[in-house]
Amino acid sequence: MQMSIELLTGATMPTHPLPAECAGSAFATLTEESTMTRYLSRPLLLGVSLLLSSAIAHAATVFTGDKIEGVPVITRLDVADLAAGKAHRFMFRTSETSIGQYWYVPVMVAKGARPGKRVLLVAGVHGDELNPVAAVQETMALLDPTSMSGTVIGIMGASPPSLMNITRTWTINDLGGAQINPNRTWPGREDGNTVERHSWLITNQLIKGNVDAAVDHHTGGTGTDFAKFLFVYGDSPESIQLAKLFPTDQIMLDPGYPGTLEYSLVKAGIPAVTTELGGARKFVPEMVKMGVDGNMNVLIHYGIVAGPMRRTSADTSVFIGNDLESVRAVAGGFLTLQVKLNDTVSKGQRVAVQRNSFGDVVHEYRATADGRVAIVGSDAASERGSEILTLLVNRSDCGAKACESGKGPPKE
Repeated sequence: MQMSIELLTGATMPTHPLPAECAGSAFATLTEESTMTRYLSRPLLLGVSLLLSSAIAHAATVFTGDKIEGVPVITRLDVADLAAGKAHRFMFRTSETSIGQYWYVPVMVAKGARPGKRVLLVAGVHGDELNPVAAVQETMALLDPTSMSGTVIGIMGASPPSLMNITRTWTINDLGGAQINPNRTWPGREDGNTVERHSWLITNQLIKGNVDAAVDHHTGGTGTDFAKFLFVYGDSPESIQLAKLFPTDQIMLDPGYPGTLEYSLVKAGIPAVTTELGGARKFVPEMVKMGVDGNMNVLIHYGIVAGPMRRTSADTSVFIGNDLESVRAVAGGFLTLQVKLNDTVSKGQRVAVQRNSFGDVVHEYRATADGRVAIVGSDAASERGSEILTLLVNRSDCGAKACESGKGPPKE
């Protein structure tokens, strides 16, 4: 093996030949390095080292070398080193399963031909909420990276086992099984349980450094149905602006719910909103369209794609509230709702009637505040303590901001 070293001046400096049997060996490497150090000055070596380290620093997407159904597996994403003007697909590897394998999250990246803002679209944090999956898929299908200025990242199934089982929660093998709500684990913990580490990896190896704004798509969970609705942190003006770009009927200025993806992003300085696209376990075209229209409006707003705005909240007579008020069953029996989603109701108005097995009325339920019907229970048979409906209300004592008290846990 005859070696030569090309200097920065372009001149070539010969080195000593090595026996053929040594070519490619550790001995060859050491000999080559030894020869180089005799000819190259320390400043030149330093310059080469800096060039190499710079190249490594900018090539931060980490490929495992594996493929799943032809899609490359990654453990870290850096959109800066992806080819511009193209669409990319990856399987992002996250935490281990109970049998020592891994969970994988499908990711699509549409990187524009020109630089610009970077927007994240998320579906599948809760596995029984399927309209979001269609909304993200359809949005990504509309994009032409060759004409875009910026980047769109689509996460198609943020909680793989939940989606596989069409469940809100993620079951982990802890003392016979534990149910974890993935949307109470963000931004995750590096040394946490499987779900917490999964969230940490997505936060730190997929989102961090790649995202300027985000939309986390949801629906009501199994057993409930949601109006066209958005949650948005009440102290984030840019997030509120994004929420109003969706053709929604209701927007809640929320106080910030720890553990949710939306709140973890906002606290990290990334404007974000949470959509609610109807009910669980099915595709409803009207709700999917709300998600797609809002997504495209966000991309137009940031100049990532060109075109006229689609319908926004300005076209829907949107009701903006700052708290939720739930009506819960005080007995068991069969429920007949007297109101529909997005109906305006007044305090004291009858909203549901409950009967026993003989058809006798056992209780009548009345609205506990003025507001809009945001959520209804979809199960006619209802037990004591279960949610019958929830109203979005606007409490004057909270002013124009979110009510810090926030009654009960977040619904998303």
